[in-house]
This record gives sequence, C-alpha cells and structure tokens, in this order.
Amino acid sequence: MPSKGVVVAPNVGVDVGVTRSKGRYLVSSSDPITGAGERIGWHAVNVSANDVATSGIMPDTLNIIALFPEDTQSGAILKVMDEINETAFELGIRVAGGHTEITPNLKREIIMVTAIGSGDKFVTAADAKVHDSILLTKSAGIEGTSILSRLPTVAKLVDPKILNRGRKLLNELSIMRDARIAFATGKVHAMHDLTEGGVIGCLLEMSLASELGFELFGDHVPLDSSTKEICSELKIDPLKLIGSGSLLIACEKTDVDLIVKRLKTDKILCTDIGRFLPPKQGRWILSNGSRKRIDEISVQDELWPALSKYGNLS
Repeated sequence: MPSKGVVVAPNVGVDVGVTRSKGRYLVSSSDPITGAGERIGWHAVNVSANDVATSGIMPDTLNIIALFPEDTQSGAILKVMDEINETAFELGIRVAGGHTEITPNLKREIIMVTAIGSGDKFVTAADAKVHDSILLTKSAGIEGTSILSRLPTVAKLVDPKILNRGRKLLNELSIMRDARIAFATGKVHAMHDLTEGGVIGCLLEMSLASELGFELFGDHVPLDSSTKEICSELKIDPLKLIGSGSLLIACEKTDVDLIVKRLKTDKILCTDIGRFLPPKQGRWILSNGSRKRIDEISVQDELWPALSKYGNLS
C-alpha cells in the first residue's frame, strides 16, 4: 500500500523517487554500473548524482554497494573506493555509507550508488507540457563515445587523435552544473539526463512519462567530432548511444533563449532540438528531409551490440 509520504512513485521514464518529510522534498535515485571498465567509480558517482540533479535538487549524500569477483586484489578495491570518494568530493557530495563484498561467481565488478538530496521544489521527466521546446546540453553520445574510444579493436580503426578526444569526453559526464543553472531560471518544466538509449531512447521515456508525443529534429542534435567519427566507423546511430553528460530540458518556447543564454554564460552548449506534441500526434524524428515515426516503446542502446561485436574493454 502506497505511503502518504511518497510524492513521486516509480514510473516509466522517471529516474527519481520523491518523498516528503518535515516540509521538504527528499529526492533519491539508484544506479548500477557494470560496463564502464576504466574509472568505474567515477561513472558510478556521476550517473547516480545526475539522476537526482534532473529534479533540480542537487544530491548531497551517497550510499554505495560494491560487489567484486573472488579474484579481486585488495589494492583494486581500494582504488575504486578512493575514486568514489574523490569524485564525490569534487561534486560536493559525501559518502554516507553502504556495503562492500567479494561475491562468488561474479565475472566483473558491479558498483551500485544511491544518491540523495533535499529541497523545497522539484521537477521530474514526467512534467513536460504540450508544445514545450526540447533542449539538449552539450552533445549526444558522450558516455558511449568515451567507452568505445577505449576499445582495443576500435583503436585499430580510428585515428589516435580522434580516440584521444573521445576518451576525454569522460570528463564531461556530470550534468549537475547544467541542471542547476537551468533550474535556477525558474522556467524549466521537466528534465531528463541522457542514459541508456541516447537521445531517442531518453526522449521516448520522457514523452511516455509525460504522456505526450514529440518531434525530434535529428539534424539539429550536436555531435562531438569524435562521436561522429567513431559512430560512422562502427556503423552505429549516435542518437541511440548512451549519453550521460547531456541533459534534456523541456520549457516553453518563449523561455528557450533565456535558458540557452544562462548556460552559455557558464560555457555549456545548449541546443533546441525539438518539441513536444499532443499524444495523438505521435512521436517522430525529422532527419535528412524525411519524417520517421518512432513506434517502439523502448530503444536498444547501441553500446552493448558494439561491445559484443568489437570486444570488451581492456
């Protein structure tokens, strides 16, 4: 039976839970990291913190569950834990507690993080309105590009300078500044970070949560040069590539310039890439002069087939 204190319950496309206690909203989100390889602690903290930040409330504490294979050396465990603590400190977050164990039959480490924050007001991915403009910060496919650029097999196919640029995209994984600045304008209706499924998958989630259709202007979606090159070489769609580090924002069309200007002041690119439609008008991608309907209720991320085809991370 639902608790009276639960304000936002689990829902498709909504990555946070919201409860109310003593007049304040408590926002939390949990995420597992399984495929990051290098800098898994960095990924774990940022991805979970990002989810909470999409509410407009910034996370201030973390709980960690870390599972390691039986052959893991103590030094490797300490390295991950140090990375988690350092990343949290950089973001102004404290690790409050958690659990660490050696797990039988586990093939690779799994790090699960719950991020928590509290505040007086919030938004969710379910709060977009009909005719809202859809904004995207930074560029698409940031996290996926940073992961694919470290594959040994990809290193044989792509220019080293492109790979180096792609690896550096890992440093763009946080959307906390993006969300904080946008939310502070008071003009944001809804936000959703780009995780599994990339721009298309996460926009689909946002539209399902808000019970709306959408029009995505595919040609307007910014792509880093390394994302373009790697996706072209591997023949994958950058708009379906996991993109932690970018933020989807819904706002009234008249407020687009204000939000774009505020983010630009902090040197964060923000681009108008579409609009939400009444639900009966459906979900569409406009690209290269064609208009394609999105009929799926979910979108497979391009990362996992690419990892399967081109090999695991070294």
